[in-house]
Amino acid sequence: MGDSTHESNMMSKRIRQEQGFTLIEVMLSSAILAVGLLGLAGMTTLSFTRNSDGNEMMVATNLAAELVERMQFNRRNLVAGYNGINLNSANPALCIQNALTQPVARGDCLQWQARLFASRLVGVQAQVAVAAVGPVGLNQNNINVTVTWTGASRNTIAGGSAAWVPGTKRVTLNTMIAPE
Repeated sequence: MGDSTHESNMMSKRIRQEQGFTLIEVMLSSAILAVGLLGLAGMTTLSFTRNSDGNEMMVATNLAAELVERMQFNRRNLVAGYNGINLNSANPALCIQNALTQPVARGDCLQWQARLFASRLVGVQAQVAVAAVGPVGLNQNNINVTVTWTGASRNTIAGGSAAWVPGTKRVTLNTMIAPE
């Protein structure tokens, strides 16, 4: 019986010593958890911003590719119909193509202009340049479509902090279109 009483006393002494966490352990684990959650919050904000940047880039790229596809169907009138398109959402002017001599190009420009300004890209602008290249008889044309807009970009301020400020974003699509 003496051994069992001794073991029982030792066990109850050990249980009293291991009854819970100390205040220092709780504070230390809370501090570690807080630092981890702050890092996670910063990463979430960064990921949302980058996702927004990616969406804007995709919209601008699709708009540029759409006009190039339209131009491929009217390849005989590339220089006369599309060269010099310059659209600006701050001062939206009508497309400059003559409706009688370039009806397809004018329609393409008007439809592209409507889609461009409905894209929700802030301060969107678009320019098209068409230049004949290569031997004259081949009628090859270099197409350059540029879409520019104002998007948010990260700017590091003195002291190491970062802020999101407006910055110019640009997508340029450069391709060749040859006759049929």
